[in-house]
Amino acid sequence: MFACKFYRSKRRNEGGMVKVFIVEDFEIVRQRLQTMLSGIPGVVIAGHAVDEAGAIESIDALLPDVVILDLHLQYGSGFNVLANIKKHHAATKVIVLSNYASDSHVSLCKQIGADYFFDKSFQFMLVGAVLEQLMFPDGLDGEFVAS
Repeated sequence: MFACKFYRSKRRNEGGMVKVFIVEDFEIVRQRLQTMLSGIPGVVIAGHAVDEAGAIESIDALLPDVVILDLHLQYGSGFNVLANIKKHHAATKVIVLSNYASDSHVSLCKQIGADYFFDKSFQFMLVGAVLEQLMFPDGLDGEFVAS
């Protein structure tokens, strides 16, 4: 959770911006995410990575508020990135967006500490809804998890 109080129709964090980092190795998906997120006021794309090492290094340096994370990366695993985030940056929200949406993948991500899990093929647009909820908490309620 963000540390400061929030009020109806106000942004949740003091700076009025939510820094988002994208970990996605497929360029077309990354561009779609960037396009969708650029339409949400207050969301700033802090950067992106295509592999585990680059993701961990960049997240440690940039300290984003939210990470959108694919599980399958060019090198390494999104599971390791998730574990590193939750170990070192527990307040960072992690939205897993993956084509690997089996019950076992969802369960493991939740166990490691993912805040949200979406099936990339069917729930892509829910990422934007979550970010809007984080920006304006009086909007949507509840946790989103793929079934």
